[in-house]
Order: sequence, then structure tokens, then C-alpha cells
Amino acid sequence: EVLLFHGTSPIAGEQISRGNFRVNLAGSTTGTLYGRGIYLAENASKSDEYAPEDPDTGHHTLLVCRTTLGRVRYTSARSPDPRECEDACQSGSFH
Repeated sequence: EVLLFHGTSPIAGEQISRGNFRVNLAGSTTGTLYGRGIYLAENASKSDEYAPEDPDTGHHTLLVCRTTLGRVRYTSARSPDPRECEDACQSGSFH
């Protein structure tokens, strides 16, 4: 179990904290390099890149997520096939 960061908009952050992450909305604003999923980072400075400024307050939204980790799937491909990554994580040995 580790603490990881997730950068998001203020509205999405509120919805996630009231309910849960919704994988069906994954990448709807920033894309999905490795397929649909929940993207977390161990450094706040990485997640900060995905947290737009709230025009009313000037704040950026970062969620600190208590996370359990599984088996790592590593790829060095410059342009990985997102569906292949997604399939491997949902039904392969990395599930």
C-alpha cells in the first residue's frame, strides 16, 4: 500500500472524492497513452501537470490516493498500443 497523487480539475476532484474514480471517463480531457485507466504518480510535481487552475480561486487540485499495487507491466515503446496495454492489465498476468 502506497500514497500516490492524481491531478485533476476541481469539479472532477470533488466528484471522485464523493464517489470513486470512473474508468469509463479516463482520459476524457488529457488522453490515454497506455489505455483507459486511473493514472497516478509518486511525485506531486508530475500530477500537478494534469491539474488545471481553477479560474475562481487560482488553486490546482491534487488528490492523495491510498493505493494498492499489483504486478508492473513495463514497456519501452515510444508509442505503445493503448489497447494492448489495457488488455494486458485487465485480463493478463498483470491483472
